Amino acid sequence: MGRYTLQTFTADELKQLGPMPALYDLKPGGLDLSLLAGAPFVHAPDLNRTSDRNGVPWFDFTGPRPEARHWRALLPLILWSEDLLHVDAVFDVERGRSFDLNRKQVPTTIQIYEDHYGRPEEVEVRETGSFCVAPAGLPRLQAFCSAVTAKIDAVMDGITSGRSLPRKRARRLERAARHLLQAYQRTYRDDGVWEQEADELHLDYVIALEALMVSPDDKHEGISERIRTRTAALFPIPLRERVQNRVQKAYSARSKYVHGGLLVDQEETQKQTELRELRLLVWQVALRWLILTPCDTLAPRLDAAANCSSCARTIDEPLRAFFQESPPQDDIRA
Repeated sequence: MGRYTLQTFTADELKQLGPMPALYDLKPGGLDLSLLAGAPFVHAPDLNRTSDRNGVPWFDFTGPRPEARHWRALLPLILWSEDLLHVDAVFDVERGRSFDLNRKQVPTTIQIYEDHYGRPEEVEVRETGSFCVAPAGLPRLQAFCSAVTAKIDAVMDGITSGRSLPRKRARRLERAARHLLQAYQRTYRDDGVWEQEADELHLDYVIALEALMVSPDDKHEGISERIRTRTAALFPIPLRERVQNRVQKAYSARSKYVHGGLLVDQEETQKQTELRELRLLVWQVALRWLILTPCDTLAPRLDAAANCSSCARTIDEPLRAFFQESPPQDDIRA
């Protein structure tokens, strides 16, 4: 994924990353390295480069949140599947010299097994999330991540462009990705967030949606209506009314919250369900926006597709071609 690599390690491979005592089972930080065996790591493959151009260590929790600083590595993985993905732990690694392990950062749980005598035995294991890729699915994941990374790079190349539109487009993508990943990081399971943060997550999702759907030529008046219709135009005609209703509900909740109003009192399960639906909607919007955007300005095409069924082909056909060639894990069709 660009300058990043997604990889798992065995316990023996992890030992070889650390200083020499780790080879003799002196576990740094009191952490059993076998807990991390098979865990997915996102890391930089260039061992001679331990910092970015600003001199800040990679995946450093002391500065900006890692999911924000390294969104270009994490966004393709998020767009691969509707399953929840976020960063669990951060380790600073200097191969053969140091491996900064913090036991408290690794999520663990207790499982009960029966020993040879049939007696229950408690064993500490790493707690895994819902995001999982079987070995047979790796080629498909690699093809998808390569395609999405190329789309991201095409948009972000606009930062160095001499034209205003490509630069703004790149900044909009980065801001949308940062808010999307921040919301993911604050979602502790697929259908659960902390109740006191649920309303704030609405803000993150709506900001991400706005960043992707606005146009530099838009006036402030009527912006919410344009965001609804453009978002719906990304989807097949039978789904558009449902998408518009979902966006309208999210936008209303966002406006009430920002302006000091009281949100509708809902049952906790209903609020969690609606927030999950919003997350999956923004997830699909972000992927569809990336597929369509690098080639030209997207907003006029969406406006045309919203009002003309024949114009919808200019949206549907590129999406269908991408999903056929590089489908995500959760196959979604235009």
